Amino acid sequence: MMSPQEVIDTYYLDHRCQLLEVAAFLDRYTSAAEREGGHASDTQKLDTLRDAMLQLVGPPPAEGHAARLLELFARV
Repeated sequence: MMSPQEVIDTYYLDHRCQLLEVAAFLDRYTSAAEREGGHASDTQKLDTLRDAMLQLVGPPPAEGHAARLLELFARV
């Protein structure tokens, strides 16, 4: 079993990279929307990703963050 510090030290770089990928995705969407002069006609997937990010900011739910996000993504 890893200590809390070991979890951070082991997984930090991978997850930092994944967050940068999400940020790049959002930047690409924003650029496309500005270039095209409007947003996508169906933004449900984008809205779901934004809702998921908000879920991660709050305190951990009893069932855990991953379970909460799986429930959220199952709706799309």
